[in-house]
Amino acid sequence: MDHLVLYDLSEDTSRKEWLNDWLQFMHKIGKPVTRIPIMAKQVLDLYELYRLVVQHGGLVEVINKKLWREITKGLNLPPSITSAAFTLRTQYSKYLFDYECHRHNFSNIADLQAAVDGNKREGRKNPLPGTSTTTNSSSTPPSIQKQEQNVKKK
Repeated sequence: MDHLVLYDLSEDTSRKEWLNDWLQFMHKIGKPVTRIPIMAKQVLDLYELYRLVVQHGGLVEVINKKLWREITKGLNLPPSITSAAFTLRTQYSKYLFDYECHRHNFSNIADLQAAVDGNKREGRKNPLPGTSTTTNSSSTPPSIQKQEQNVKKK
């Protein structure tokens, strides 16, 4: 999808100025924008995504503080998109993080990698093998409870 569609999302002059600057920067660093991502069957408004993330302190801050729900709401994306945080982070990293680093001094690529790695580790906080995540109000093990239920049925 052509990047011109981003200009058509609003008549806001600050949007147009930002898009001009961003597109020029991306071309200058050798990453010209040739396609615009789609999310929830609509064009992902990269201007608005950038504005919201910067408003929250930048990409690394949004990842570390888990602010993707606020970003999703700000973009008017349906809350039913379960992969919103991952998708927005991926698209922001691809299209906007270099520009964020250029315009603001929030973080760098090493900070981003540390935040992503930390986020992955937190997502893996699974119980140890052999332990259960379900809470059981009874002290009777589930296998014994099942046997007791079978006996009661007879």
